[in-house]
Amino acid sequence: MTWNMFVLLGLIGTAFLTGEATAMGVRVTIYPERTVNCHLESIQAKFTSAKSTYRMNGNCQLREQYETDVKIISMLWSSEGAFVSQGGLAQETIRIRGNSPFNGTVSSRLLCDSDPWLGPSGAGKARCIQGQFAGNGEVENLDYVVHYLKSGFIQSQLPNTTGFQYNRTPLLAQRDADRLAEQRAAAQAEEAARRAAAEAEAARKKEAQRLRQATKPGPLLLENMAPSVLSPAVHALFLANTSVPIKITPPPGVAAASYAVKLENRNSQGIWTLVTNLPISAAQASSPSGYLEWGAPGNGKGAAMIAGPGTYRISAQVTAPRQTGWSQPVEFTVTIPNKAIQKAPKMFGQ
Repeated sequence: MTWNMFVLLGLIGTAFLTGEATAMGVRVTIYPERTVNCHLESIQAKFTSAKSTYRMNGNCQLREQYETDVKIISMLWSSEGAFVSQGGLAQETIRIRGNSPFNGTVSSRLLCDSDPWLGPSGAGKARCIQGQFAGNGEVENLDYVVHYLKSGFIQSQLPNTTGFQYNRTPLLAQRDADRLAEQRAAAQAEEAARRAAAEAEAARKKEAQRLRQATKPGPLLLENMAPSVLSPAVHALFLANTSVPIKITPPPGVAAASYAVKLENRNSQGIWTLVTNLPISAAQASSPSGYLEWGAPGNGKGAAMIAGPGTYRISAQVTAPRQTGWSQPVEFTVTIPNKAIQKAPKMFGQ
């Protein structure tokens, strides 16, 4: 394949004459006719959703003809091109490598509405703007090559290597395949991350369970346990100056020898105030009748041990052999007897 933009005609059909003074007189020198033909040998591409990259390799032949004398100079070239989807930046660097002094570099950049290496070279090609070109040769011998490349770039407003007549169909198929593989790899990476997170969470829970099972019951565990108040029942009603049976059962699996019972009364402002603390043995608290020493007067009991009218609440905790937390308070009511109800009815006929 011949790179049309890289077919450089150097002073074709034109002769320049110069004069040199010698002992024999004036010698006429005719500059040679120069022609450059470049060919594309290989193209490699890689595609992602963000960027397309291209690597091309080929060769050039510089043909110099002076009258019947023909000289062929071979040069290799390679290019690296890229198109960035976000923003549409297209860049290319071409390196020409021949025997000194035939070495040089050409670079260009443009902003394009689509990938210029994938579009057709004629109608429907990518549209690019803001072209920038830079090139330099090792010595004057390569300057005209750079000059003609720049002329072709300015005229086409496309990267130089897009002028080759290469088959774009396989590149389009490779682009679709590369992007599909990229999507699959991203999905696999996301799934692997999700599985790793799930496995880490399962391992954490398993370790936490192991630590819980390895921890022996102690004070911290007992603080989260509490006995249950069986009597008085929630919202139970008792008469003033009568015994209020107190019955308590320990938490499941916990032995109890004694309890502390806290009695509170709600005052006229609705605030709970302490009435008394009762130490009760497990034998009393678990007996059929329960603990009966609070509520009824007698035996020199103070006011704190006598059930006056009002709203009360009771809570308990195990104190021995090891202390637990406090139970939820249970509210009950003490009321004054209604004399009209308590009056004995007359016998029939009296």
